Amino acid sequence: MTDALDPNLPINITDIDERIRQSLKMIEKDFKRLNTVDQYVRGLHASPYTPRRSNPEFKELVRRSFHNIIPLLVDAPSNALSVEGYRRPDVTGNPPEWTFWQSNRMDQRQGLVHRSAIESGQAYVTVTPADPKKRPGVDPKMPEIRTYPAIRMFAGYDDPIFDAFPLYALFIENNVYSDKEPTRGKFFDDKFVYDLTIGKEYTIEGKRPHGLGVCPVVRFTPKLDLMGRSQGMVEGIIRYQDKLNQMWLSLLIAQHYTGFAIRTATGLSPVERVDENGMPILDDEGQPTYIPPVLDPSTMLVSPNPDTQFGQLPSAPTKDFLDAIELLTRHMCAVTETPPHYLLSGKLANLSADALAAAESAFTRKIDEIRHSFGESWELVLRLCALVSGDQTGFEIQDAEVQWADKGNRSLAQAVDAGLKLSQMGVPVDLVLTKIPGFTQQDVDLVRERLEQASSTEAETPGETTSPTSPRPTLSGADHKKPPAATAKAKSQPEETMKNGQQAAAVR
Repeated sequence: MTDALDPNLPINITDIDERIRQSLKMIEKDFKRLNTVDQYVRGLHASPYTPRRSNPEFKELVRRSFHNIIPLLVDAPSNALSVEGYRRPDVTGNPPEWTFWQSNRMDQRQGLVHRSAIESGQAYVTVTPADPKKRPGVDPKMPEIRTYPAIRMFAGYDDPIFDAFPLYALFIENNVYSDKEPTRGKFFDDKFVYDLTIGKEYTIEGKRPHGLGVCPVVRFTPKLDLMGRSQGMVEGIIRYQDKLNQMWLSLLIAQHYTGFAIRTATGLSPVERVDENGMPILDDEGQPTYIPPVLDPSTMLVSPNPDTQFGQLPSAPTKDFLDAIELLTRHMCAVTETPPHYLLSGKLANLSADALAAAESAFTRKIDEIRHSFGESWELVLRLCALVSGDQTGFEIQDAEVQWADKGNRSLAQAVDAGLKLSQMGVPVDLVLTKIPGFTQQDVDLVRERLEQASSTEAETPGETTSPTSPRPTLSGADHKKPPAATAKAKSQPEETMKNGQQAAAVR
């Protein structure tokens, strides 16, 4: 194992060898569990119980019984998470790091990170300088943000609870590899990014320094305990999904075999088979053959035999199966803290606004917890972007924070009304607009620019006055300008003159 690109760069083979081998073992250890999670998200479930000697008709019902609701449960928190801005106390508006966010298309790709972390419990993001060899003409100070799933990456921490960055991390492109079909990988530490080829053994093909001083890997986890363990949403509801599939199979069996009324007839005279000459058709033993009666719903049964009796067996009810499926679905919603009306909209269509808010209270607290965790991770990502670009202050700042989009159920009219009241209380407009659904940080910056232009225009044209009944919000949050006392007095004089004239006319 030698460095083929730059042998002059120092490398501790023993330490790296131990770390890479340990990382490969940990990835292999978690592969079965995380692969099961991935399969259940994609609908590749374990088959419901079937008898050993089941016919093709029964097997087809089994195939149709899979009813995957896991993606719907994952969608609920994923759709409520969207970063739309980044604030630094030393910069007005979005800082330069937000440009790197946009250039890496993170408005789209952040959802992939959120979903993967919620599903499996972890996801990873790396921030490294762009490689001019792979991307000719790119600025080396341009941060490159890449995302990785937990099933193919492992990060080693000295203290997984306290440390912001790991000591090292390993990513492999394929979990199945051999000498005949090796896979590529990347190993990260606090100095270099190593390119690997991994078969039964691994080979370091090259390395390049990133110059950040920390391992440029950030972990995303929705929930972490004090042992450093994380568990995603899917792993805890796999057994419930299996139960749901079994219940759907029972419902399909009941509908297929006993869900329809069965028509019966006793004493029905069979119809003898005859040829074109009217002669009976005999079997091999010389006995006449008969046409079997058809008892489907489209056939009217007629019998010349007066002793024939017709009857009907009623269909079996399926309400119990439907109630059991609904109960299990509600239980899965309770386990994942998902509002039941997200999946059972027909049952809860007439809930009031207060009832909907109460139903979503646990879900709202869950989203707040996830935002606190993911928010810290995205702040580390943007701080690394600042470090790559050469902004040491942007990396060292501690009180920067990401801005989450408001995905609540408030209407725009309610938000605007609350914002107007806050503005009248003196809250700056740019802060009020961040609470309006649909307003991004770019919209807030545009409003700030327009208000500043309007203020400068009024300063250049002092002859114009503003109506006191329609005050314009100011960025400073100060009270709206009141009309001068002299203006108010001049305004009241015509009214007094008119009143005096009316009184004099009444006396005359």
